Amino acid sequence: MAEDFLFTSEGEILDNRLKLNKVVREIQHSRNGVTVKTEDGCVYEANYVILSASIGVLQSDLISFKPPLPRWKTEAIEKCDVMVYTKIFLKFPYKFWPCGPEKEFFIYAHERRGYYTFWQHMENAYPGSNILVVTLTNGESKRVEAQSDEETLKEAMSVLRDMFGPDIPNATDILVPRWWNNRFQRGSYSNYPIISNNQVINDIKAPVGRIFFSGEHTSEKFNGYVHGGYLAD
Repeated sequence: MAEDFLFTSEGEILDNRLKLNKVVREIQHSRNGVTVKTEDGCVYEANYVILSASIGVLQSDLISFKPPLPRWKTEAIEKCDVMVYTKIFLKFPYKFWPCGPEKEFFIYAHERRGYYTFWQHMENAYPGSNILVVTLTNGESKRVEAQSDEETLKEAMSVLRDMFGPDIPNATDILVPRWWNNRFQRGSYSNYPIISNNQVINDIKAPVGRIFFSGEHTSEKFNGYVHGGYLAD
């Protein structure tokens, strides 16, 4: 979709200042300006930088700062939790689950917290798709991300057969997002602990010299949501 706004009909980039597929690894900053270095060795100089990397990326070592960010900034970044929210999609040759009014969601009870608990069929949104979605979070998300899709499919099918009986068909396809293992994400969204105060978020979104910070984690009202990033200062 973005290509409609970024490229001409001939495939040329509308603004040659736009650089795609560049991985920022280092930001040097001073009172005189900012220098950005990328993984492929490119160097870009600017008066200011707006950094919209996720809170998970800021907590990782993907981007280094020279000089390092001040302590008040790094402490605020570390205080923000990173949530991992994984929706696993399974496609089947035909539907075997109940459909109809008030039958979109169903829950699986297991002795292990969060083990393939919340299920949803896609028949209301996409009739005839024969797709089930199961939602995992945090620890279970990270565990599933670390294993193969085949192992995840095996676990999910065992749960479904426990709920619907042994004769249900095997899934024909599975999609497992990996927000935690993706070095450009390192999680799904930010979550400020209950014990945090406005000073934490104010410090996270506060500029450091000529570096300005943006993203859903800088939104006071809508952190964790797409429109939080859109509306961020």
